[in-house]
Amino acid sequence: MNKRALLAIPLALLISNGAQAQEWYWGLSYGVASTTSDTKDFIDDTSWRNWGLDILARVKPNTAVGMYFGWNVFNDITQEVSTVNNAQIGGTQYRYINSFPMLLTVRQFMGDPGGMRFFVGGGVGAQYDKNRVDVGQWRIEDNQWHFAVAPEIGVILPLQSDAKWFVNAKYDYAFKAADRTRSYFQLNIGVAWQTGGF
Repeated sequence: MNKRALLAIPLALLISNGAQAQEWYWGLSYGVASTTSDTKDFIDDTSWRNWGLDILARVKPNTAVGMYFGWNVFNDITQEVSTVNNAQIGGTQYRYINSFPMLLTVRQFMGDPGGMRFFVGGGVGAQYDKNRVDVGQWRIEDNQWHFAVAPEIGVILPLQSDAKWFVNAKYDYAFKAADRTRSYFQLNIGVAWQTGGF
């Protein structure tokens, strides 16, 4: 069974369960992210090009499950000699990572519905990374799927009856594939729309 099928099964269950409850939460976020660990060795970047989409369905009074889709872009310029795909590369290098996490998520909320609510949660799933190095007229691309997790904390603030502001911090960690991991911290701000008792 391929990775798309593995993601489609829980999504279908989520939609089926959420349609019965009719208590949804949709959030769009923009954030800043900073690389860590192996990722920082490849690209030492604090990026301002990070977007996310949260889709949640309430399953208990203070618990919601859903999906998260993200797009995080990192880039750097370096002249250090490095090894990419078993090749030694020198000269001015333009390095890029486009990271696409696709995670099943759960959140536990604190506080009363309709007011300020803190939450803790996390996600688990797949992450696709497009890695690129440009040197002169040469381009090397090395793209990988990873198994990924992303713990998070945050707060929701009332805006109007069906809309909320939210702020969250998360740590995205993609486990080793092709002898490398991918990891970064994110701080996001966004707007959410809800139906039901979030």
